[in-house]
Amino acid sequence: MTTNKLRFVEAADDVAAAGKKDRLRAYMRERRGENENRDVKEVLLTENFWKAIFDDSTGAGMRRTVFVYLSFSSEAPTDKLIERLLQADQKVYCPRVEKGEMSAVLYGEELTLSDLGIREPLGATWEGDPDVVVLPLLAVDERGGRLGYGGGYYDRYLKRHPKAKRVAYCYDFQIVHSVPTEAWDERVDVIVTDKRIVATKR
Repeated sequence: MTTNKLRFVEAADDVAAAGKKDRLRAYMRERRGENENRDVKEVLLTENFWKAIFDDSTGAGMRRTVFVYLSFSSEAPTDKLIERLLQADQKVYCPRVEKGEMSAVLYGEELTLSDLGIREPLGATWEGDPDVVVLPLLAVDERGGRLGYGGGYYDRYLKRHPKAKRVAYCYDFQIVHSVPTEAWDERVDVIVTDKRIVATKR
């Protein structure tokens, strides 16, 4: 009887977390769509990423392999970030989804659009381990909890590459007090916004 009650409580908690996620996603999609001064914020985001990854004592002058999303819709834009990474001779890979799983593909001039209208690179997939993974999101908290879009692609990718430094890349208003999480949700190491850099407590 005790086991059955425990299972019931766990199931109820999962349902509650899922409902909270859906409400937070809806709110943040709306809030992000109303965001202004995106060009200015993109420059600030790029600068703060550089400080977080390359300008500290362990990162200065080092070459990194960076897995970074190709921004879509109202996401924090990554085009200037990718451009600067390439100018600095960093290795840049971007995501492509095939058969329900996300893989890394070397960034190049040839891109295609997914069924959802998201840009994806053409070419062979790369199975190596990135040094840094730059993650899109709808919300994040200072304990490293990240709210994505619900597909689980990045959670599964991070699980396959546990040593990569995980960077939540977003606007400052996307940092919230607490993100509802479930057992399979992977946490991030650092949050980079247009206003600050936050080392998480994961």
